[in-house]
Amino acid sequence: MRTTETVKEARRVMTVCNACRYCEGFCAVFPAMELRRVFSNADLSYLANLCHGCRDCYYACPYTPPHEFGINVPRTFAELRMESYAEYSWPGPMARMFRRNGLLVSLVTALSITLVLVGSMVWHRPHDFYGVHLGPGAFYALIPSWIMLSVAGGTFGFALLALSVGAARFWRDAGGGVFWRPRPLLRALGDILTLRNLGGGGQGV
Repeated sequence: MRTTETVKEARRVMTVCNACRYCEGFCAVFPAMELRRVFSNADLSYLANLCHGCRDCYYACPYTPPHEFGINVPRTFAELRMESYAEYSWPGPMARMFRRNGLLVSLVTALSITLVLVGSMVWHRPHDFYGVHLGPGAFYALIPSWIMLSVAGGTFGFALLALSVGAARFWRDAGGGVFWRPRPLLRALGDILTLRNLGGGGQGV
């Protein structure tokens, strides 16, 4: 994780929070924070991704604005999470488009639909395109099932690959080591499946 202004702000906020510890029982962030005396960039990225943005700590904190400390953990971690998503995204050049993903998805969707319609009109005779298709296989008269399956399967496979590479980068940067160490991996999967860190009461570490 690169050192940015958001990372510097998160380090300042966590230093204050670690000295105060008023919110230590609120969620998984604060027990994990208390295990550290200094915060590396990877530590801050990890803590930011533990935060679910519930804002309980913000309303309980005595140092939120207009206090001179100006502590706002949910906002700081939300910004840091966005940076971490872009940092660990794959392929790398796509990271620059992350903050404008809505525009990118809209453009790709519009272009894809246009290509499908134009391609169908070019590939088939006008009668095939505008006519009525009945009977078995009529649904695939214009676009064969193998094309639909190939596009859907390729998109799904690419999404899984991109998510896996991003998860591996985050895991390695956060100090998780190699994936075949079973104990931390199984514990992380258990926390995910049981929503353990959403239980409150300082259960997470």
